[in-house]
Amino acid sequence: MAYVSFDPRSVIRTILSSNLDVDNDGVMERVLVVTLSGDRVYNIPIYFSEEVKSEELPTLPFLELEMVETTYEPHDIGASTRKMESRIDIHIYFPDLDGIDRTTFAQEIKNRMHDLIRTSQSTTSGITFMNIENDVLIPETNGRQVIYHYVARIYALYYDLC
Repeated sequence: MAYVSFDPRSVIRTILSSNLDVDNDGVMERVLVVTLSGDRVYNIPIYFSEEVKSEELPTLPFLELEMVETTYEPHDIGASTRKMESRIDIHIYFPDLDGIDRTTFAQEIKNRMHDLIRTSQSTTSGITFMNIENDVLIPETNGRQVIYHYVARIYALYYDLC
């Protein structure tokens, strides 16, 4: 069997997007849907790091999936599987939203991601197991605008057939 590198971001984007597409200026995007207080719905686009260019940042809020590392466990020639592990950081950038507490918004994003990942934790094709390892909310300044940057690290495991 041919060697295939392990990049679980497409699978994770599909899991987080709940199969919803939202039209953004004629471009269909995968989004994470977050509902606040039962009535305010936010469709947050999900991009890979290489899709987010510093000169052309997407409109806030958005999620960025960054591949941090992938390791391949050595195996002997007679092995039938190869263990692969990846760590992906999910960066969520959002502005100070009108009338919405940033901690509450970050918590809703975190809760939604945790629910979707737990639901698909060990039943997803292309990933054997996944879990959120840790997360943190970081205020940042971008020019004169304060941006809140929420980071969650996802651990993904897969056994490839040799």
